[in-house]
Amino acid sequence: MKSRIAYLCADPGIPPDSSKGASVHFRSMAAAMAHAGADLDVLMTRAGSVEPFAPHRARVLPTPRAPGIAGEVLQLAHSAAVFAALQESGPHTAVYERLSLFSGGGLAYARHNNLPYVVEVNAPLWVEAKQFRSLHLAATAEALCLDTLRGADAVFAVSAELAKLLVAASAPQERVHVLGNGAHVDAFATAAPMPRPAALQGKPVILFVGSLKPWHGIGFLLDAFTALRKQVACGLWIVGDGPARDEVEARVAEMPDDIVYEGPVEHETMGSYLAAADAVCAPYPAAAPGYFSPLKVVEGLAARRPLIGSKVPCVLGELGGEDLPGLFDADSIDGFVAAAKRVFANPRAALASERLVQGLDWKHKARIVLPWLQPAPTTAEEPRAKA
Repeated sequence: MKSRIAYLCADPGIPPDSSKGASVHFRSMAAAMAHAGADLDVLMTRAGSVEPFAPHRARVLPTPRAPGIAGEVLQLAHSAAVFAALQESGPHTAVYERLSLFSGGGLAYARHNNLPYVVEVNAPLWVEAKQFRSLHLAATAEALCLDTLRGADAVFAVSAELAKLLVAASAPQERVHVLGNGAHVDAFATAAPMPRPAALQGKPVILFVGSLKPWHGIGFLLDAFTALRKQVACGLWIVGDGPARDEVEARVAEMPDDIVYEGPVEHETMGSYLAAADAVCAPYPAAAPGYFSPLKVVEGLAARRPLIGSKVPCVLGELGGEDLPGLFDADSIDGFVAAAKRVFANPRAALASERLVQGLDWKHKARIVLPWLQPAPTTAEEPRAKA
């Protein structure tokens, strides 16, 4: 039978065609698998166009929505529809699933058909939901996630910190591997810079891209940049949206010649924004969860931009031990100012190594994952690649 992989995301919060990081990650891995010759059947549960997944077969099976505990029950029940859809679209040779709350259809389908089953984990979802959102069936959500992790043939965690958390939560240690976020390295390296806004021309520019959330350090960045600007003529370019938008717009009103707020943009344009900047900033606070794999950091490195980033696990984990001059102690305004001045003084010295950059490529990530989606090797065969 020809190899055909069921590629599943049952998270109703991840649209197939969005510019949000989770959607970009899911599409990018599909594209990398296609480049490696994999044939995918993509199934998602949030409405949206599946055109970005061509040439793979793809469909959406929307999860019924409702507020509160009713919505959680509907998500649980939707696993039966996911199972049926997988059965209908099969046969498949393996299942690759992005871990979702209340999703049991992928594991059930894989075990029912005796298929290799690999799970990608991007966050401890049951922890995040309780901490940042409402979660009524918390014990059920956690138990189902952990059953999924224990039932998988391999678990790919997006960071080393997350891998430790999963093992502590009962995922079998020998099956847990680290596979960080990725980027289309060639595309970012060759992107043409877009014209800078008038206020940012003629001076070095720091780019912040991403959600404007407190744990992404946007409030700190505004204060730190204000301190930097008193010493160095420079600009700050902010791209994204989120709860701190009002705070950003207020600071722009105070410093219209130095800060430009762009708002959210399509992900396809991100390479051009990065190419137009002199450095990319990841100013996470010390309190930021350590299990992230920040897309802004990975894509900034892929674009060969110097990084100005705080020394927190979610940033350091992407650097493979490289001690770049743009790093600074989290929450330290003086540290940020000194790091930015080092980067401006010698931007080439602030670049990550080419070895590190090439390891970020989605095609490299796919080559690590795909062997786990083949039938288990015999003793005479080569072992599967390790992350």
